[in-house]
Parts: sequence; structure tokens; C-alpha cells
Amino acid sequence: MTDFYMDMHMHFDLYKNKYEVLKYIEDKKSYTIAVTNLPDLYKKYYAENWNYKYIRLALGFHPELAAQYNDQIRTFKKFFQTTRYIGEVGLDYSVKNIRNIEKQKEVFKQIIDLCKSDKKKIISVHTRKAERDCLKILDGFEGRVILHWYTGNLRDLKIAISRGYFFSINQQMIKSQNGKNIINMIPIDRIVIESDAPFTDGLHTTYNIYFMNDIMEYLHISKELDKQFIYAKLQENFRKILL
Repeated sequence: MTDFYMDMHMHFDLYKNKYEVLKYIEDKKSYTIAVTNLPDLYKKYYAENWNYKYIRLALGFHPELAAQYNDQIRTFKKFFQTTRYIGEVGLDYSVKNIRNIEKQKEVFKQIIDLCKSDKKKIISVHTRKAERDCLKILDGFEGRVILHWYTGNLRDLKIAISRGYFFSINQQMIKSQNGKNIINMIPIDRIVIESDAPFTDGLHTTYNIYFMNDIMEYLHISKELDKQFIYAKLQENFRKILL
């Protein structure tokens, strides 16, 4: 049906055979943002002379690690100019992270303040149970924002849509009513596809690009759009993010 594949948020380095995963992605010509969870991990892979045609390495600082590895903000700042791609970053107010909220906000604010100086940055943002604060901190950033696996309320979703943000959706979202409600509200011209591998069903131990199939089928049915039209819009959205 198509030879266009994308994965705008995945964790290649959490696979045991991570270099085989990278080769597979390149062979399939799947446009991919490979996020990292810590600046030191980005530093490690960047030092390996990252030279992939279809995979972009993102500089990340996962909110769940912000308190424990707070000192790595120095590494983040050091490598900030080496990539357009920032992620995974954001806030996570789930129960296990409640004690670290202020430290998370401190790190995320520093990251976004840096990004505000560079309109070309593309940011993949984690917002779990912290959508309102994420939106507050992101306010004023003029680059591209991709809200990864959004699970928040529809009010904040509307605010994000009004700002022109993009949303990376995955196959897990179409398995819950909340996920479906969110996808149904997002205009097709703001949607891109992610796997969040290896955290989603079917991709825990082995990576493949065919996770897109179920998402495409759902978009086809729920939005009553032709699949070829959807593929064309996804490509267009991808180009908009990169421009």
C-alpha cells in the first residue's frame, strides 16, 4: 500500500539487539526519531559517529530520571547544539514521581528556556498527568512540539491543538476509550505515528515497523478517510515538522 514508514518516538537502546534494530530501521527506510532518556546516553551514541540516513538521534532527559541524575543538565547544555531533536523530555506527575515534581519542573524549564533560543528545535514531550504544567512551560517556544502519547483531558488537548502542536499516536492508544477519544479529537493534519517501543504491545522484545497497520486501520475507520489520503497527510505532517 505504501513504502512510507515513520516512528516519531522510540527507544532503540532499550533493546538487547539495539544495533540490529537500527539496521532494520535503515533497511526499511523508516523515518525515525530515536529518543534517549539521559544526556549521558545521547553523549554515548553521538560519540559513536551517528551516521544514519533515516534515524535521528534525540537529546533527552526523561522526567522520571530528572531528580536522580540532575547533574546531567550540564551534559544536556553541552550537547544542545549538536542536534535539532530533543526528547524524551517533559513532566510526569504519576504517583511514583510525586516527590520529584519540583526537580522535574526545574530541569524541564531549563531545557525549554534553552530551546526558546532556537526555533528549529523539534521537541518530543512526555506529559503524563502533568499536561497543564507542560503547556505553561512550553508557552513561548516557537519551534515544533510533538506531544508523545498524550493521555490528558480534552480541555488541555484543545489548547495544544490551538497552539499548532503535533501529536504522536501509537497502537496502545487505540486499545482504550480514552485513547480513542483523544485521537478522534486531533485533526489529521496534526497526527504523526510513534511506537514508543519497547513499551507497547507487540514490540516488547522485537521491533518491527508494522505496528503502523493497526493505527492506519483505526484512522481510516474513525475519521472516515481513505488510507492513501491518510498516508499522504502523514508525509505532509512529517515534512511540516522538519521545515
